[in-house]
Amino acid sequence: MAFGEARTVQLQAGEWALVMGAAGALGSCLVQVAKMTGARVIAGAGSDERVAVARSFGADCGVNYRQEDLTKVVMRMTEGRGVDVVFENIGDPTLWPGAFNCLAAGGRLVTVGAHGGGMVTLDVKRLYARRLQIMSGIGAERREDVERSLQLAAAGQIRLHINRIVPLRGAAAAHRLVEEKQLCGKIILDPTLG
Repeated sequence: MAFGEARTVQLQAGEWALVMGAAGALGSCLVQVAKMTGARVIAGAGSDERVAVARSFGADCGVNYRQEDLTKVVMRMTEGRGVDVVFENIGDPTLWPGAFNCLAAGGRLVTVGAHGGGMVTLDVKRLYARRLQIMSGIGAERREDVERSLQLAAAGQIRLHINRIVPLRGAAAAHRLVEEKQLCGKIILDPTLG
């Protein structure tokens, strides 16, 4: 749930936030929660299609970090300032430095994912000189965060990105699509479908 991460970094209205993996399940929720907070949101995603998906969830602008220099683009978007918060949901050692270098002085990075590998290098001099903070996301949400998420989803204020719903017998094919990164959005396995 995205509310815990936004609370962890104390995201404020008017701040800049970079959401890495912005078209994914957590990323798209983070985009929506950051917008509800009043932040200006940059969607970081690995394809132009995924950037467009994140924009449809409310991101103000986006960057394809597989095709463009993430730090240069973000610095241009923020007029050289950088972002106040990075939601780093990937843990990819090739993407981490760019996301980390997007932080403005006094910026905060919260990491809540490691499906990209999990081992990254850290520029401790930059961390110290720019007074940056790195924190891990909350493993288990507080009950009030879960209840608020469910209420907002029921009211249509938070949308989930569902790519397709397939019968349970299609689980093997669904897993292959996920493993091959052939999807943008989630697959739901529905045992009631024939």
